[in-house]
Amino acid sequence: MILADWLGAELLVRVCATGFVVVFVAWLAARLGPVAGGILVGLPIVLAPGFFFMLREQPPAFVAAAAAGALFSLAGTQVFLGAYVAAASRLGAVGAMLAAIAGWCAAALPLAFLPHPAWAGAALFAAVTAGLRLGCARLLPRLPDPAGPTRWSLLIARAVAAGLLVGLVTLAAARLGPALAGTLIAFPIGFSVILLSLNLDHGPAMAARTAYAGLLGVVSLAVFSFALALALAVLPPWVAYLAALAASLAATAIVGFAARRS
Repeated sequence: MILADWLGAELLVRVCATGFVVVFVAWLAARLGPVAGGILVGLPIVLAPGFFFMLREQPPAFVAAAAAGALFSLAGTQVFLGAYVAAASRLGAVGAMLAAIAGWCAAALPLAFLPHPAWAGAALFAAVTAGLRLGCARLLPRLPDPAGPTRWSLLIARAVAAGLLVGLVTLAAARLGPALAGTLIAFPIGFSVILLSLNLDHGPAMAARTAYAGLLGVVSLAVFSFALALALAVLPPWVAYLAALAASLAATAIVGFAARRS
């Protein structure tokens, strides 16, 4: 009974913490426009809380392996975003999301069962990102209309779904193993919630352009995963975590500056 109560409290904390951040970033994305929104959505809003909880419960070697696995999964996230850009104006909100999730499954799940050296993951991520940025540029719809009102009840419900995924995956990490745990925790649930909300509330053009900008925003997640995988081998666990988080935020600032200049 005590164990069940503890697990319930842990899950509630994880759901609320992740859901709050998703709601906040979705609101900012709608208000600041697709370019700034896509960069902000790339912040480690789900990945960082997930690894925070995992690091509390698992040894550093386990978490480092999961971070390396997440780096490969993030290459699948780029396929997710590319598929969403291609489908947003053609398949509707739900159809585009299903196409994007299918793209992630086809790209990320097979990689979960391969070795995960961090350097190879970084190289794969860079190649996929460069290719999709070039390929998706001509698929973008016209500039979106100004943002409409946010439907808070629906957004909060979607954010709870994001929090549930993070909570359940991190609680089950020991049974999943580091490779599969890292792959699943990097599933783009934050992007899914935010892009679906933008499409339903503000139209497909806003969502598609946010997804395209997100191809650069995900660089922040890749930097976080890569830095965490390497830093855990040489630094105390929480120092490594904070260093990875700082590197991720720095990457977001650099990418955001570059996007504004382009």
